[in-house]
Amino acid sequence: MPKGFSDAYRRYVLGALTLVYTLNYLDRGLIILLMQPIKDDLQLSDTQLGLLTGIAFGFFYALLGLLVARLADRGNRVTIASLAVGLWGVTVMSCMLVTNFVQLVMARIAAAVGEAGCMPPSYSLIGDYFPAAAERTRALTVYALAGPLASLLSFVLGGYLNESYGWRETFFWTGVPALVVAVVVRITVME
Repeated sequence: MPKGFSDAYRRYVLGALTLVYTLNYLDRGLIILLMQPIKDDLQLSDTQLGLLTGIAFGFFYALLGLLVARLADRGNRVTIASLAVGLWGVTVMSCMLVTNFVQLVMARIAAAVGEAGCMPPSYSLIGDYFPAAAERTRALTVYALAGPLASLLSFVLGGYLNESYGWRETFFWTGVPALVVAVVVRITVME
């Protein structure tokens, strides 16, 4: 165990980083769920939707993931992760203002940048907080639960919000918690 950190605090950090990852991953399920309402509202083609959910997101996610990993080796990982989840939250909230395909592509690219900025510093922090092989394996397993949890939330919560308020407000309300989590992580998680 790293000196100065209790088991309870290490579990808190793991929970906070898992929440960051859950929020980031939420966007992937939402965009799938909301494709038809977005397509109808913005009058997009299937090709545009494919670009939106494929290359516009994937290319920048992969490219920035490498750059952020390099930055995480040299910079403050907590700051990087909190800024990334904050950027993701602002980007997702800004989808409320989108009026055309180009704006939506720019929002997806910015979301990819935000999402790419969370995993490398989080993996590194988890490795430091859980240095023994067995405990690191358990910690990374808990962290990996963010994917299925985000899928569940995106479809259940996203479906409810879309049905009640529409796709724009769905993006807005799912981005709000990310801003809160960004501040909480930055203040409470120690590098």
